[in-house]
Amino acid sequence: MSVISTTAATGETISLAGVSKTYMTAKGPLPVLRDIDLEIKAGEFVSFVGPSGCGKSTLLKIIAGLVSYDTGTVSVGGDEPREGREDIGFMLQQSVLMPWLNVSKNVELPFAISGRRNAKTPKRVAELLELVGLTPVAKLNPWELSGGMQQRVALARALALDPGIMLMDEPFSALDEFKREFLNIEVAQMADTLGKTTLLVTHSISEAVLMSDRIIALGANPGRVVGDIKVDLERPRRTAMVGSDRFQEISNEVRAALAADLQGVQ
Repeated sequence: MSVISTTAATGETISLAGVSKTYMTAKGPLPVLRDIDLEIKAGEFVSFVGPSGCGKSTLLKIIAGLVSYDTGTVSVGGDEPREGREDIGFMLQQSVLMPWLNVSKNVELPFAISGRRNAKTPKRVAELLELVGLTPVAKLNPWELSGGMQQRVALARALALDPGIMLMDEPFSALDEFKREFLNIEVAQMADTLGKTTLLVTHSISEAVLMSDRIIALGANPGRVVGDIKVDLERPRRTAMVGSDRFQEISNEVRAALAADLQGVQ
C-alpha cells in the first residue's frame, strides 16, 4: 500500500460517559452494555475484545449513530452520534460490495450516494485504489477477487469521503491467518499515516495487540469495561513483533483481565 497524496482529515475524539443499552426481546429485557466510560483521543487506534455477546458491535453502532442508547452521554467529534455522518467510515466483517459494479465503481459509490461526485472524484478513487494496492484490478468485478482483495475494496470505500473516524467490526475474521496478519500490518501502518481515530472490534487478542495503541477488554452479561491495556510496542508495527516477549506480556495482560471477569473477580 502507498501513501495517499491528498491531505487526509485528522482524527476526532470520542467520549462515552455512563452509557448503557438494553434490548427488548421476546423473553424480556436483555442488558447489553452497562456504565461504559471511555475517552478516546484523536488519532488513537483502540481495539475492543471480549466474549460473544459482550456488546462490542453494539458499542460501535452506538458511536456510528445506528443504535440508540438508554442512559449516559456520547460525543463523537464534539457532536452527538447520528446516522449518515460522512466523518465516520464503517467496515464490516463482510465486504458488502455491489456485484454489478466493478472495483472502481464500488469505491466511487459513497460519492454518488452523498451527492458529492464531481470532476475530482475519479482522481480521488484512483488515489484510494493505489493506497490499498488495487490499481491493477480497478476494472474487475468483486466476484473476481480474493476475500482479502474484496476487503481492501471495502476499506478504500470506507475511506472515500475522508472520514476522521474509522469503525471496523471484525473486518478480517473471514480471512486465513496469513492474509489476516498481512492486512493487520498494512491497516495499522495506514492508520499511522492517515492519523484517523480507529476503533476495531475483534475476537483475536493477537490482532488487537498487533494493531492497537490501547485495548479495551469487555466483560459480558452485560458488557462493561474490565480492562484498559496500553500497547506500548513501537510503531510502525511489524510481523516480527508477534514473537517478542513484550507482545506476549501484553497479550497475557488482556487474557488476565478477561479471565478475571469470567471468574467473577473485578
